[in-house]
Amino acid sequence: MHKLYKWLSLVGILFLGMNFSFCGKGRMNASFLQVDSLNLRAYSYRYKDLDVSEQMAKEAYLLAENYPSGKAQALNHLGFCRFMKMDFEQSDSLFRVVYETTSNELELLVADVGMMKICQRTAQNKEFYDYRNSALRRIYRFSEDEDILKNPNIRNRFIYAQSEFYITSSVYYYYLQQSKQAKDAINEVQMDNGIAKDEAQLLYYYYMKGSGGLCEAETAELVLLEEFDYLYDCLVLSHEQGYVYFEANALQALAEMFKDKESYDWLLQQRPGMMRSINQQDLAWEDLGISLAGRALELFLAYGDWYQIAVINRTLASCYAELGQYEKSLAYLTEALSYVNKHHETYYHCADTLDRLRPYIPMATNSIELQWINQEGIMTVPEWIAGFREQLSVTYSALGLKPQSDYNRNIYLDILDYTRQDKELENRYSALQAETFQLNVLFSLVVLILLVLIVLMWLLNRRWRLRNAIYINKLKEVLEICRTITISIPDGAEDIQMIIDAVWTEVKTRLLVLVKATVMEIVMEGESENHNEGYQQMIPLKSSDNTMLGKWVVYSKTPMRKEDRVLLQIIAPYISWTLENGWQMMSLTDEYSRLEKEKYVHEQHLAENKRQNIVKKACFFIVLSVMPYIDRVVNEVRKLIAFNYLSDSEVKLKKFQYIDELVSCINEYNDILALWIKMKQGSLNLNVENFELEPLFEVIRKGKKNFEVKSQDLQVSPTKAVVKADKALTLFMINTLAENARKYTQSGGRIEVFAVEEKDYVEISIKDNGPGLSPEDVRHILDEKVYDSGSIGVQTAADADELKKNKGSGFGLMNCKGIIEKYRKTNTLFQVCGFYIDTQLGKGSRFYFRLPKGVRRVVYGLLLMLIPIITSCKHYSPEKIEIDLAVTDVDTLLQNEWVNEANRLANKVYEANISGNYQDALNYADSAFTCLNNHYKEQTEESFPLLSLAGNREAAELQWFDNHFYTDYHTLLDIRNEVAVACLALGLFDVYQYNNQAYTSLYKQISVDVSLEKYCEQMQQSANHKVVSIALCVVLLLVLLLGYYMFYIRQRLNYRYNLEQVFEVNKQAFSLPLFSMREDSEIASALVSGLCKEMNELVTMDVLSLAIYNEDTQKLAFAFSSPDEQEDELKETMSVCFQTKDSVTDKQKRIRSFPLCIRFGGQEQCLGVMAYRYVYQTEREEEDLLLKLVADYISIIVYNAVKLFVQKYRDIEIGQDEVRRVIREESMLHVQNLVLDNCLSTIKHETVYYPNKIKSIIDKLNGSLSEAEERQKVESISDLVGYYKDIYITLSTWASRQLEEVTFRRTTVSAKDLAAYASRYFKRLVNKAGIHIDLVVHVADVYMVGDVTLLKYLLENLIAEALAFKQEGVLELSIYKVDTFVRFDFRDSRRSYTVEELSLLFYPRLSRMKSGGQEDVVGTEYLICKQIIREHDECSGRRGCRMNAEVHPEGGFVVWCTIPAK
Repeated sequence: MHKLYKWLSLVGILFLGMNFSFCGKGRMNASFLQVDSLNLRAYSYRYKDLDVSEQMAKEAYLLAENYPSGKAQALNHLGFCRFMKMDFEQSDSLFRVVYETTSNELELLVADVGMMKICQRTAQNKEFYDYRNSALRRIYRFSEDEDILKNPNIRNRFIYAQSEFYITSSVYYYYLQQSKQAKDAINEVQMDNGIAKDEAQLLYYYYMKGSGGLCEAETAELVLLEEFDYLYDCLVLSHEQGYVYFEANALQALAEMFKDKESYDWLLQQRPGMMRSINQQDLAWEDLGISLAGRALELFLAYGDWYQIAVINRTLASCYAELGQYEKSLAYLTEALSYVNKHHETYYHCADTLDRLRPYIPMATNSIELQWINQEGIMTVPEWIAGFREQLSVTYSALGLKPQSDYNRNIYLDILDYTRQDKELENRYSALQAETFQLNVLFSLVVLILLVLIVLMWLLNRRWRLRNAIYINKLKEVLEICRTITISIPDGAEDIQMIIDAVWTEVKTRLLVLVKATVMEIVMEGESENHNEGYQQMIPLKSSDNTMLGKWVVYSKTPMRKEDRVLLQIIAPYISWTLENGWQMMSLTDEYSRLEKEKYVHEQHLAENKRQNIVKKACFFIVLSVMPYIDRVVNEVRKLIAFNYLSDSEVKLKKFQYIDELVSCINEYNDILALWIKMKQGSLNLNVENFELEPLFEVIRKGKKNFEVKSQDLQVSPTKAVVKADKALTLFMINTLAENARKYTQSGGRIEVFAVEEKDYVEISIKDNGPGLSPEDVRHILDEKVYDSGSIGVQTAADADELKKNKGSGFGLMNCKGIIEKYRKTNTLFQVCGFYIDTQLGKGSRFYFRLPKGVRRVVYGLLLMLIPIITSCKHYSPEKIEIDLAVTDVDTLLQNEWVNEANRLANKVYEANISGNYQDALNYADSAFTCLNNHYKEQTEESFPLLSLAGNREAAELQWFDNHFYTDYHTLLDIRNEVAVACLALGLFDVYQYNNQAYTSLYKQISVDVSLEKYCEQMQQSANHKVVSIALCVVLLLVLLLGYYMFYIRQRLNYRYNLEQVFEVNKQAFSLPLFSMREDSEIASALVSGLCKEMNELVTMDVLSLAIYNEDTQKLAFAFSSPDEQEDELKETMSVCFQTKDSVTDKQKRIRSFPLCIRFGGQEQCLGVMAYRYVYQTEREEEDLLLKLVADYISIIVYNAVKLFVQKYRDIEIGQDEVRRVIREESMLHVQNLVLDNCLSTIKHETVYYPNKIKSIIDKLNGSLSEAEERQKVESISDLVGYYKDIYITLSTWASRQLEEVTFRRTTVSAKDLAAYASRYFKRLVNKAGIHIDLVVHVADVYMVGDVTLLKYLLENLIAEALAFKQEGVLELSIYKVDTFVRFDFRDSRRSYTVEELSLLFYPRLSRMKSGGQEDVVGTEYLICKQIIREHDECSGRRGCRMNAEVHPEGGFVVWCTIPAK
């Protein structure tokens, strides 16, 4: 057998040499040269531009039809490109095609290595060794005959394959934590064997040496230097030569390396020049790693490697985690998981939104990852996901989210268990033995079957000839049935059963007759079938991406004939296509319904926010109503002083009484305001916590561009300070002060933000070199609660007018002072808080505030560092004790008292973790390690290495395992895992990393397969049997094909072949993913490129063309299978065909065209044209018939893809736009409501003092005072009311600014719709009230322009106010048109008011308002209605909206309002 292999390999290599040789008798033709050139370009671009490499390989593949070696090389390139894009199934298929395409041993070696890469990436350990052994055998054959490698092209290709083999092996061992094997494999790559000439492989080698922990040196520092040198060379060379992939990998590896501050400092000391070259921007250590990783991410995104994009997101996450920015770390890890989901969605057609990886799924019992791993047909990357889950566990732990941390760690451990090396190899010995027996039986059966088939073919020949004609007639019937099936999708189907019923209604009877069946049914996936009598035939129904949809079950009284089964197999794809198409249509319909529901929910939220908003505005109207009263008080006080009315006692008393009445009105309005906004005093909720200032400073740094606009230099100094305060308010204060500094500092100025730690507090400063403030301005800011911000700095400004333009409201500084005051009132801890200003005119200012110093949470960190690791000072140097792990008695080991005690303590560690006593768990673990250390010292008489909770060296148990020291490693695994869990809970991440690494490495070492050598021997024997089996199968196939051709004359089968080819064309058309395409030209191009090959089998043609009519542009969108010089001729003929809706043949131009017509809704629609330029003229009638059938099927596909699906997609896009609009409006209103709440509360809080003070002075003036005292009191009132007015104007102006953004949505509203809504709303309320009240509605068919939500709210308030009066009677609502307005009349016949009372309905009165509960205020309905009318008057586009109340002539009263008519 070995000689046979060698002979075959020599033949393959000689053939390769002929293909690669450029001179001699076997000189290649031009097409072979072009194929080699394209393959060479594909290879050169594979790490530069993956898309270009794939395109070159595709072109080479298409040209290499008669060039097997070139075709195999192109397939290998395509397989590599698919692998890099994580399309593992397609990559696997391409590599497998190589085995079928060529006998070239060199390309087969490359395919073996490609399959190794797939198996390594997807954790298929068993298969990895299969392909590795195959590759080793091929490498060995080449090494036996060096003469083969004298050809330089063959040698270069072999060097690539060999180096790729060893690097791939090294990567595999690296992920299995088998460091020695990984280093041995990478060291097999010799620099003097030609790899230096292959830049891509050289860079691959540099990168692996630098990033894979594969360097060897005396000290760890020297290893670090060597790895850095390799990575630096990789970075420089890849950047110079444009190898994007390796440049990004080098940057990512350097970012990982620089995460450790000590490593960074060491490299900076040892390699300063290289470090400066890398860090050209002179970034700080904490920024450099993030910068390098960010650059790597940009390169990976450009290259398109999802695997590395996700990995670099994990690197960024770890960089931010090192800096303590765990929220950002979590964001990047979530982004990494999104690429895992993206891979799953792209290649495994996942439609279930729950089938996605998420950072945390509450109450989850099974992880989605293991479902993917265990699901047949899904090739994911377990190690990839495990890394993200492990980092998520750490990140969540740092954020204090233990359930989330435990969730991710459990998944990490589950994946680790799945990917252990012995998982796939546990039962392989028995499987191989059974396989050997089965192969022997198979060999006997193959010979027997071969003889039987020959006899049967001869016996059945006559019968087959007669049935052939019947079969052709059936095919014609099948064509019509298939066409009927594909157009039977019902419009508006709600479930898949409706589609099945529609299909059966059209074709079931014909199908039963066609195949002589009694019963047939379609059973969808997951459903159970109905068992019927007779013989069952089951045909699987699969989607275009090979997903199982269900099965088609057919019952017959007698066994079904083969011909009928074939017919069923032909029809099945059409049923599958119809079900899938209908399912997709339903999915789009469901998506549209979902969007409608989502829109409805958000519209309800929007309506509620709009209702709240109009209430806030009505409330603000009360605020504005106070101003006239204040002006009157000012005027009266001015008269008292100016006209000396104080001397006239009668006038004086009247004035005092009038002022008292005005103040009483103001107080009444304030009381109404307080009642309505439910706020007697302003309150500020504090969420006090310990937090670091640096993340807040980072937020300020991100806003640096705002400062650069004014050419200002913003310097934010790093800080490690921790404060105890409200984090959000602290950020608000820093941001406010920084923004003020930016606003008032001149262009080119400098602003500094920094923090200084003192003993009891942290002082946070914002310093600028702006114009500064005068002492008087500082006094106003610090001492006055409310001050005139417009006057601050004006007196000392160089350009007072410009300063006034930039002036703000001053509320920023007021709020900062208020926050500090709130802190001081909260607790004695906050007595250190303060707000201060240091300033000097012309030199700048420093605004600063103080907050209590916080406590950094460092739990037992120092204690762990002091745990004794070495318990003995005595050293021995005996020879190492070799222990045979296979024969050591486990029971003897367990009898050791130290091991027993360690086992007992391991249980304690677990129990402590379960109870949440994580520090106790660490203490128990330390004691367990001490027991195992004592065991080690007893057995070996050595005192190093010993187990410890933390350290910088390799874990001791790994060295014990390598030195064959036998102990209870499973207990060690348990302890390390529990220690890692405890450290996560305590936030000891360095200790966690040490123990987790020790656990992972030991776990993989224990699971190493020790029976691999014996397995490989048996595998070799099995492979020999397989070769014999394959050879016999090939012989059998050749005999069958020869007999088939002999029994059937080719002419008799020609028509039958054409019919079947029509089915192939249609099947190919159905498999195209047209429904994800939106443009007509894109659909036409996809159809042409997908059908060209199959159509050429049917009719020999030069060019295939397709045109689809676009209703929007009213033009035909053309697509051609290949460039054609006479495209205009084709377009002209196709245009004529489209206009006439009839086939057109132009013999002179060799063009045939067929219209794509379909009957729908009783009308015939022409959707486009199919045409082709044929090679030679034929007069066969059946050819035209078949082509018309093809055109009919393309018409059906185009109709579904263009007409139905495109319209559905457009509806969905419109729905999405509407949802986004509603969400935006909802968010805007929500924010405006919150701001208005704050504004109104501040107004009430800041102005409650002054009216009461004025009233108390008036009370004193009404007493007996001297004239001097009276004058003094009046002057006091003058000062108070003047100050009160200034404050009120300032605050109300601030509130009015919040109303500048319009929230009014103008639409056309039907009066009948509003009336119907009012009736429904009335019935709902009156049923709750339990009183017999009728609502009579008179509505005209009119339309108005307004906000429908506000109009409904108007009617709700009118009805609610009326029903608050508990008396039976009749209400009447009339809506009709008056001139250019629509008038609403709401009459209440149960109550009567005077004209004066009605005039006061729309003004706030405390007597009419009462509290309806803790969170409800009633009596405000007419105020809200009035505000709604004001909104329509301002925003509906036409002035003149009014609202009033009148006495009704027939009794009661009527409230009326007008809205602009449409």
